[in-house]
Amino acid sequence: MAKLAIIGGGISGLAAGIYAQINGIESEIFESHTVVGGQCTSWKRKGFHIDNCVHWMTGTSPKKEIYKVWQEVGVIQDPEKDIIRHDYFLQVDIDGVKAHVWRDLEKMRKEQLSIAPEDKKEINNFIKLIKKFQAIELPSRFPQEQMGFGKNMKLLFKMMKAIPAFAKYKKLTLEDYAKRFKSPIIHQIIYNYVPKQFYVISAFYMYAMFSMGNADLPRGGSDTITNRMRDKYLSLGGKISVKKKALNAEINDKKITKINFADGTSVEPEYVIIATDLKVAFNIIGHNYMDNNLKAAFNNTTTHPVFSNITLYFGVDCKTDDIPTMEIFNCEPYTIVGREHKVVIVNNYADQPEFAPEGKGIIQVLMVQHDEEYQYWEDLYKDPEAYKAEKLRIASEIQQRLEKHYPQYQGKLSLLEVCTPKSFNRYLGSYKGSYMGFIQTPFAPKLVHHGNIDGIDNLCLAGQWLQTPGGLPNALVTGKFAIQRLIKRFHLADKFRQNN
Repeated sequence: MAKLAIIGGGISGLAAGIYAQINGIESEIFESHTVVGGQCTSWKRKGFHIDNCVHWMTGTSPKKEIYKVWQEVGVIQDPEKDIIRHDYFLQVDIDGVKAHVWRDLEKMRKEQLSIAPEDKKEINNFIKLIKKFQAIELPSRFPQEQMGFGKNMKLLFKMMKAIPAFAKYKKLTLEDYAKRFKSPIIHQIIYNYVPKQFYVISAFYMYAMFSMGNADLPRGGSDTITNRMRDKYLSLGGKISVKKKALNAEINDKKITKINFADGTSVEPEYVIIATDLKVAFNIIGHNYMDNNLKAAFNNTTTHPVFSNITLYFGVDCKTDDIPTMEIFNCEPYTIVGREHKVVIVNNYADQPEFAPEGKGIIQVLMVQHDEEYQYWEDLYKDPEAYKAEKLRIASEIQQRLEKHYPQYQGKLSLLEVCTPKSFNRYLGSYKGSYMGFIQTPFAPKLVHHGNIDGIDNLCLAGQWLQTPGGLPNALVTGKFAIQRLIKRFHLADKFRQNN
């Protein structure tokens, strides 16, 4: 029996397992699904490869701390071969007028000024803010409570350029900030594909990371991340058990003494990391262990909302090299769950030719769903025929708009898959179908949870839900941090201090 049981084989669980093995802590990952990877997942449909996770991966610049972590877990091996870098992140097309989020910020500034000279002052300021936010660093070496005064001050010094701007804009939502611009094209550049109540710092940060070469695509997408982390973990002597859904934990004398699984088996580890969706974690250990900060987050959808997507995949009976890697275009309005949508958001996988059969292409369409819309999908799923019919209706509406915007694809699109918020919930246990954690809004302080649970000494939590707004980098580092916390608490090893 392994000393450490890791419940959940997503990116956090795999990271925890890798760092456990590096530090000589015998571990085993228990995953409820048939494969590891969690949200970082993909599958096959009609000969096409469907990637349902990675749109970019923060941590592709050697200048940032998290780059080293991606190297240590085996994801980045040869940067020249492993990373796809584009000249632009996004193209926005409003009534045929096109604008881009260029890696070259001066090029981006000039293009926006040519399109919207009336927004000159705000455009110039927008570019300056993006440059300032290039200084932001996601702490990845140690959890904050282990950094000490000196390391905290060093980190703050690194980010000094961004701190005044952060203080000035942290109370604004994306929608608030977009109102400063007259151009609808720039509105879409700011909104892109996250909810408007997200705080505007997220846009500054995202474009800052892209422009400095720290937010790019891993070649091979989700499979590269998951498979390399799985292989690294196994090569270090770790064990993985799948189809192991944890039902509950037996807790005695402030320790988890046994974890019971749905198949009737159980384990009795010395230490436990639960690296699942937070609701799943507290279903296992009991909701009475949830602290007040987390309860407040779950109970207040204004301060801590979540969001999901409807995700459609279309096979294209020709190559798709002639359309942008990512594009937002306006279209005839369509309605989903009673809310009107006026744009279509497209991801094109032409730069990953192995995702489609020879001579063909695959595109993805994203439609944001707010947490209050989740219940509709939960209820509709109870009627399988109605659920299927609504998915097909939405797909038909979108296909019409795709063929109008890309007339060269008329008669060449075939529906491969429709994922709803309920799909994320069914397969991954995601709270309200959210594929990230709580949205970071201006209405509450940033949620950063230490992963420790009062009343259970041998447990540490990991996962993207511990740090808003979640995502791959937070999943990765919280898995590492969980091991560092257990190491310090139980004096298990000292390699982290030697190597960091």
